[in-house]
Amino acid sequence: IWKISVSGLAKKYNIPYAELMKQVKAANIPIPPSGYWTKLAYGKPVTIIELSKPFNEVISMFEVAPTKHKPAPKGLSSPKADSVILKKVEETPVSVTLPQNEPAFTEEPDPIAPADQEHGTIEQYGQTYNVYDRKVLYKEVWAAPITEVAKKYGVSDVTIHKVCKSLEIPTPPAGYWAKVRAGKPVTVIPLPNSGKTDQKRGIRTGVTYQKEVEKETLAFLSEEDRSIILAVAAQIILPDGNAKMHSQIITHRKTIAEWKKRNKENEKTGWNRRNGEPAPFLADALSDDTLLRACRIIDALIKAMEPLGCSLTNDLGFVVNGEAVRIAFSEAQDKNIHTPTKEENLQLLKYEEERKRNSWASKPQIRKYDYVYNGHISLLVHSQKSFRDCKSYVVEERLGDIMIEMYEASESIKNDRKACEDAERRHQEEECRKEEKRKRYNIEVDRTLALTNLAEDYDTACKIRHYIAIVEASGTPDEKAAEWIEWAKGKADWYDPTVAREDEFLGQRNHEEDAEKKKPKHKGYWW
Repeated sequence: IWKISVSGLAKKYNIPYAELMKQVKAANIPIPPSGYWTKLAYGKPVTIIELSKPFNEVISMFEVAPTKHKPAPKGLSSPKADSVILKKVEETPVSVTLPQNEPAFTEEPDPIAPADQEHGTIEQYGQTYNVYDRKVLYKEVWAAPITEVAKKYGVSDVTIHKVCKSLEIPTPPAGYWAKVRAGKPVTVIPLPNSGKTDQKRGIRTGVTYQKEVEKETLAFLSEEDRSIILAVAAQIILPDGNAKMHSQIITHRKTIAEWKKRNKENEKTGWNRRNGEPAPFLADALSDDTLLRACRIIDALIKAMEPLGCSLTNDLGFVVNGEAVRIAFSEAQDKNIHTPTKEENLQLLKYEEERKRNSWASKPQIRKYDYVYNGHISLLVHSQKSFRDCKSYVVEERLGDIMIEMYEASESIKNDRKACEDAERRHQEEECRKEEKRKRYNIEVDRTLALTNLAEDYDTACKIRHYIAIVEASGTPDEKAAEWIEWAKGKADWYDPTVAREDEFLGQRNHEEDAEKKKPKHKGYWW
């Protein structure tokens, strides 16, 4: 109990905590007071309550302590039914025998024994505590980043740092893991001797922590291609300063030099830069020294990736797995208070003199700050993942990570392109369906209008024939009337779409056209 607490003992023997406490109190066994484990964890002195005699008494621990039951009222279950739950943890009782000639405890307690061999934990008062072993934790923080170690213990990385500090455990310095990934030599600080305790306890804030399923790097590639790319990324290094750069980089540097020369000449003549030709890639975003750094980084990447089927465009864009992947560079600037130049001081002096004579004197516009490039660069892959100089590393030490990120970006670009192509295809199919529906609708409209026009012509023909019948019935027609009747019947046949007679003068009537278009019209002199 004084080594792993009552809750630890309950967990060890699979006995409910409340039942174990009853049995411990019944056996008159002292338990640690409140605050004991906190003092012990911080290395403070503690007092252990001595065990009363007899020391060699054997006691039995049960899952449920046997108790005497009162007679049950009629209609209720008998005590015999309740005795089924009085099972022992093992076939024989758990016993502890101590020699009479040895004290039960010493003044100094033994180190806390972890319940879990992998990462010791102790349950107490409903809380789970981590048991940090100094040697084990030292090996862990030098085998993996502290953030990963913190996940195993279910706490934050800040907590691990504090525990290491209290146990006098050295931790990897800034930039250690970047050098490890880059294959550079590193120094491991040995574990020093310490007069403090070798173990420490702390609350496990993430007891229910489950390790997140991390996305596998380059999971979209085959195992063979993936292993090759990872191997190349692990070995990529920056070429020597005197090494010849890639031909595309040499050509682009010449383009930048020519653009800067023309731009400088245009500035002398007062040419507005906005109206000039656009700046080539990297021309106006970096200082001259940093431009050389950027070119060397691109050179290292393309020389490692070109044997894998990648290429470099004229404007230093990468083609990875058939997809165009862009990288961008930017350089940080320091904000310094501007020191007026000799010309600016003369302008200010002239302004002060003019202001004394004229109230409308215009003050010269002189900037307050100068923004000076400081050599700290940032590299952005596909406008998403960035790498920048910091205290832990410089961009050149992350070439392998940059290369892997470019392959990841190529897959993302390909997926986005396919998604856009699928969306465009669906849009075109929808437009085709709409166009087909529109055509069918218009055809139906034309047929309906044509039917209406045919019916109107037939109705006109019927009216003419009805009128002819009335004229014939009005009396005996003479020769002139008979001639008119014959002419009228011909016009009725010309109107009737079922007959569709061609007229000598009006020609063939287009019955399906609307009435206005097929209406007989007078002709002028010229038509």
